[in-house]
Amino acid sequence: MDKTYFKLKYVLIFILSLFVFVGGLNYKNWLVTNNLTPKRISLIYSQSPNDAGNKNLEKLLAQEFRQQGIDAIFDKFYLNCDKFNEKEEIEHIRKYLELLENKSTDLILSIGDQATYSLLSTRHRLLSSIPIVACNVRFPNEELIEEYDSKKVYVLRDSPDLKRNIDFIKTLYPHNATEIIYNIDLTYLGHKSFDKLSKVVDRKNVRFLGYQKAFVQECDYKHLTEMIEYFNLTPGLVNGSTNGNGLTISLFPFRYIRGASLLVMLEESKRGKKNQAFLLDKLDMMAIPIVTALNIPSFSCIREGFGENAKIVGGYMATEGISAKTTANLATRLLKKEKIGMPKIRDLEKEYVLDWMYFSEYAGSISNVPKDVRIINYPFYDRYRKELYILGGLFVISFILVIISLLRTYRRSLIERRNLQMLKEVHKRLTLSVDGGKISLWNIQEGVLEFDENYVQLVGLEQRRFAKEDIMKYTHPDDTQLLDSFYETMHASPGMQIQRIRFCFGKEGADYKWYELRCSSLKDAKGEIMLAGIMQNIQKLVEHEHQLVLAKQIAEKAELKQSFLNNMSHEIRTPLNAIVGFTNLLIGEGADEIEPEEKMSMLEIINSNNELLLKLVNDVLEISRLDSGNLSFDIKECDITKTVKEIYMTYQALIQPSLDFLLELDETVSLPVNIDSLRFTQVISNFLNNANKFTKEGTITLGCKIDKVHQEVCIYVKDTGKGIDDKELLMIFDRFYKTDEFEQGSGLGLSISKVIIERLAGRIEVHSEVGKGSCFSVVLSLASLI
Repeated sequence: MDKTYFKLKYVLIFILSLFVFVGGLNYKNWLVTNNLTPKRISLIYSQSPNDAGNKNLEKLLAQEFRQQGIDAIFDKFYLNCDKFNEKEEIEHIRKYLELLENKSTDLILSIGDQATYSLLSTRHRLLSSIPIVACNVRFPNEELIEEYDSKKVYVLRDSPDLKRNIDFIKTLYPHNATEIIYNIDLTYLGHKSFDKLSKVVDRKNVRFLGYQKAFVQECDYKHLTEMIEYFNLTPGLVNGSTNGNGLTISLFPFRYIRGASLLVMLEESKRGKKNQAFLLDKLDMMAIPIVTALNIPSFSCIREGFGENAKIVGGYMATEGISAKTTANLATRLLKKEKIGMPKIRDLEKEYVLDWMYFSEYAGSISNVPKDVRIINYPFYDRYRKELYILGGLFVISFILVIISLLRTYRRSLIERRNLQMLKEVHKRLTLSVDGGKISLWNIQEGVLEFDENYVQLVGLEQRRFAKEDIMKYTHPDDTQLLDSFYETMHASPGMQIQRIRFCFGKEGADYKWYELRCSSLKDAKGEIMLAGIMQNIQKLVEHEHQLVLAKQIAEKAELKQSFLNNMSHEIRTPLNAIVGFTNLLIGEGADEIEPEEKMSMLEIINSNNELLLKLVNDVLEISRLDSGNLSFDIKECDITKTVKEIYMTYQALIQPSLDFLLELDETVSLPVNIDSLRFTQVISNFLNNANKFTKEGTITLGCKIDKVHQEVCIYVKDTGKGIDDKELLMIFDRFYKTDEFEQGSGLGLSISKVIIERLAGRIEVHSEVGKGSCFSVVLSLASLI
């Protein structure tokens, strides 16, 4: 009775668990289905609605969008490229875009080369405001796409891989003599595809099926022969015989041969061939019925027609499932306004696929099918026979692994016992070391700070447990914010953290002493984060360091004073010489003979040098106030995102018209920092002025990015100017240093900027490469954790 009850209990638990699992899946599907966001998407097809190739793609796209939480409402447009010429196609789509302006369209999705090329060629204003995704584009026009470099236009390329498809056919039909019939045509896509074919086949194995009189138009024959000669495949024009022991590529112009001659030539080519196959690089509904009638298996490099009763056996292609999933994922990210980045043209993944129904019809053998080929329409009993054997083998292996795992667990437990004994010995030694070094151990858990027994001897205070607010009472007022920031950093950043803080644990009126806090994070037995570290009195070390700093400052001031006098005499003399020289000319004896235009030019030179002299004096006064500490800072919490945006708007009119001024900023994210907004703007303005001065062509980029690991924000100015040599990078922040002595300026801008950022508790980083440009960055700590 007890055994029966025991078994029944576990059966009930299993049934209940299964019920909960199924219920969870149903709830998840219900939740996704009932929380869809409706989005209107314009589908632009290259072909007409009656053409095969896109019947299942639209359905798969809708399913993929639903999985992403989007209810896709499709607005379909068919270009019908076989009916119009290039100009008519562009105008046809332009009219459609005019209609879309009156609709709330969220995204445009073009399918195929013709639709994509015609859409982008309109250069319609709507393309600048709506995200665009182009899928299954075999040969994208890269020059046209570059015009949309700053727009949300992305192309998913599906370039036909002729080499892998030819190898795939040879693998499936491993005969000595194999002939692959390739449909050659005179279209733009035909030229591009034939170019790829010419690079992957041996010219000796190429022949041309067709003679001049069989063509409907003689000019077509001439164009085809010229194209074959251009791609250096001239042996194909004279090679009338087939290679009996190897691969033969037969170029056949289906669209340009008379119907009667077409069948005769194909029948003659079929004689004496053990194996023939037709290779498609585009969906040609004229060629497929003819090849099917001759009982020749058809293979394709593209997804159109596969699985849609076109009797295509298979191929290496980006299938509808891959195309729909990749397209929906990219489109969803654009609809959610995520940052996509480069490149604009992205290759679709491909896979080997085989339709078993047609493969078996053409005497295909499963033994010739590689393992990485996905087979459709494959009978269950044939498909999963190997898997059943593998499953049985896996069960045996799993059982053995479980036994091995139990043995290893038992062995590990023995090792852990020995390690625990060793840890006890290590703890004893550590305790002796801490006692001798006057160091106190501490840890923070559940918001409570607790010191060890050495703490009482170290600071003379009996209390050993503190809340976060209690420890602030003993902290120097100037260090409370520093301690609070250190506390947040310990929770956010892994690894060792070190901070110096002043505490006074004595009576009121006692002096503050310097202590060093070292911290590292670890997990307790429950898996929760626990902070632990040491505290050591470093008052004598700090005093010694202070004495060394004072001695160094005295020496530096003596040297700086002499350097300052030398540089000032040189920098002031240059504008003064110009001012005095031209002033003497204007008031001298021959002043009346000077032309008014020449006088005006002299006055402008005098005024320019006056401004240069005034800026030099102002820079000297400002750096003097910074050195003496007399320059006040109004530090407040600011949103750096808004500040960077304001600087960008200000400088749009100041940057040279020949340069592109770009902004890389996520305006939706608020980034609080403690800064003096005016002084920060002064530093970034200095970077932008330098970039504008030393960049002759290209771009200047103002940007902002976040380092969540270190809780920092980086504001940078990047240009494509002449760059700075590695040796000069070591001196650019020195006072009065200029990379070009003939450029106007005092040479104090970067020096002032460095002092300002250091006063704002930040740092300046520089990366530069000669001939490629420079990037000046300001790194500041965030005021709150993200």
